[in-house]
Amino acid sequence: MFIGFNLNLKRNDPQSFFNVSDIEIEEYEKEMADLKEAMQSKINRKISLSDIETNTLNGSKLIKEWFPNYEADVFISHSHKDVKIAKRLACWLKREFDLRAFIDSTVWGNNADLLKSIDNKYAKSGDHTYDYNIRNFTTSHVHMMLSTALNDMIYSTECLIFLNTPESLSVTEVKNAQTNSPWIYNELKIASTIRRIYPRDKGKFSTNTYQQRNTLVVNYDMDDILLKLEDLNGNKLQEWQKESKNSFNHPLDVLYSLVAKN
Repeated sequence: MFIGFNLNLKRNDPQSFFNVSDIEIEEYEKEMADLKEAMQSKINRKISLSDIETNTLNGSKLIKEWFPNYEADVFISHSHKDVKIAKRLACWLKREFDLRAFIDSTVWGNNADLLKSIDNKYAKSGDHTYDYNIRNFTTSHVHMMLSTALNDMIYSTECLIFLNTPESLSVTEVKNAQTNSPWIYNELKIASTIRRIYPRDKGKFSTNTYQQRNTLVVNYDMDDILLKLEDLNGNKLQEWQKESKNSFNHPLDVLYSLVAKN
């Protein structure tokens, strides 16, 4: 990864410039559904081929099956409530710049399916009950596998765009940004700490250029992490769209130059 962006979208921000049709959304959803089906099929085979006698699963092989041969330019991090915005952004990036985006929520169902498959095989203690200790053990491992696979995907993409909306972050009275999503926190923490690599013409750019009652809620402070991401908003996206039409440079390089100027 080379750089991370904090795309600040307020409720009243105009997003009509995306101009994404229902057909584009459907085509993108079909591509993601095919990816999920391929992943699930491979993961199921890995579980079926596990060593039943010793109750052993190869976690490393399962991690590799999360995103097999999927190459993306942009990693989109978002709240599950903003999945429609994420899809519109992904379609817009593809249409305007021929950039392939990866939406992290693509695999959440995959995560639940994997956990259920493992629990049905190893943690069931009755027709409708599961062993509590084994269930905790499998959950921690599946979440670790998913986190590792997502980290690998973030590392392999050129940039990350975080959809900063009221759904993803809450702001307290003292103006501290927090999220109650451990996945958003993990993704942005990784994006803010990994070694930044520029994939084309090395050296052209430097990284210096730029609840309810009785319900448990865990919050993660985000202020320091967000400071390490470059600011982006709807106006800058439209400016990027305009400048790219008159440039022979790679569209992401146009974005980096635009952000650096501001």
